[in-house]
Amino acid sequence: MTLFRTILLTIIVSVFSIGAAHAQDAGDAPVSGQDIIKTVSQARGKVVVINFWASWCGPCRQEIPELIALRKRFPEDKLLLLGVSVDQEQAMYAMYKARAGFNYPVMRAKPDVSQAFSIRAIPRTVVYSPKGEVVHSEEGYMAGEDLEKMIKKLIGA
Repeated sequence: MTLFRTILLTIIVSVFSIGAAHAQDAGDAPVSGQDIIKTVSQARGKVVVINFWASWCGPCRQEIPELIALRKRFPEDKLLLLGVSVDQEQAMYAMYKARAGFNYPVMRAKPDVSQAFSIRAIPRTVVYSPKGEVVHSEEGYMAGEDLEKMIKKLIGA
């Protein structure tokens, strides 16, 4: 990397870090693996889809618009869709979250989440049945239409 690129990247990251620090609120506090498990258990009766992602992950950025579209096709009483970012940089997470147009809850993970959910690669999608049982877990890009078919089957649509 050239010196110019290094300096430019440092300036860009610094500017976004300052902006993101002001944008953070109490709702952006990182969640633990236990927090996520509690959310899943409280959603009994619904299909729960958890998508683990990061702002720097190309396949994740490819999946997110499909997940946004998917959220629009199912009622909230049938589907809980959660996005959990494994970004280590709060600034990068906040910047991406602000511009992505999420229509479902998105949160940043605490370090224990990777171990709690055995995350070795992202994106990672975990699907729970309405009974709270894991019925699907996939690392790598998952096409929106495949996920939609699975959800329809689980809710009996």
